[in-house]
Amino acid sequence: MWGKIASLAICLAASLPVAAAADGALGSGPLRASVSPSSSHPPIPTVQDMRNVSITAGLAGLGYEPIHPAQVEAEIAEWMRQARPVQVNIPKLPGPPIVVNANVGPPEVFLQLASGATATLVPITYFSGRGEPLSKFIQHVPDVVTFTEGSHTWYLRSAPLYAWLMDGGWQREFQLAH
Repeated sequence: MWGKIASLAICLAASLPVAAAADGALGSGPLRASVSPSSSHPPIPTVQDMRNVSITAGLAGLGYEPIHPAQVEAEIAEWMRQARPVQVNIPKLPGPPIVVNANVGPPEVFLQLASGATATLVPITYFSGRGEPLSKFIQHVPDVVTFTEGSHTWYLRSAPLYAWLMDGGWQREFQLAH
């Protein structure tokens, strides 16, 4: 769990493998990400490919499991099937990485696949500046989630999946893991 929190802190420190956006400058307000269509097509798992779904969320990075796993797996598979691949350019924040000792990011979905691999889905989150409170510099890319399987990362535009994670809709379908 703490490794995930550290991983998220690194992710939030803008170390994602994407290029800087040209429209953001430190003196002109917060840095903003840009999104454009992509021709890459990630290997979207079907409901038959999923063996287990869980979510990590909250400042302490608590684990949650679905109340009705088959229903949640079908929902996620459909949202991913309908998602459109995009390219995301996140501006790189100058200076040393920002390290946060808590899970300040949005909920993260973990998919255990039939192949034995683990895939993750998480709304894109990054810091657009430095200062206090740090929370005012946390930015999200609307309707876009990061889909990672192994060492491969893709960006998917899925308004329903993004809203379900960001607006807390998932909480009605999950319970604390035992």
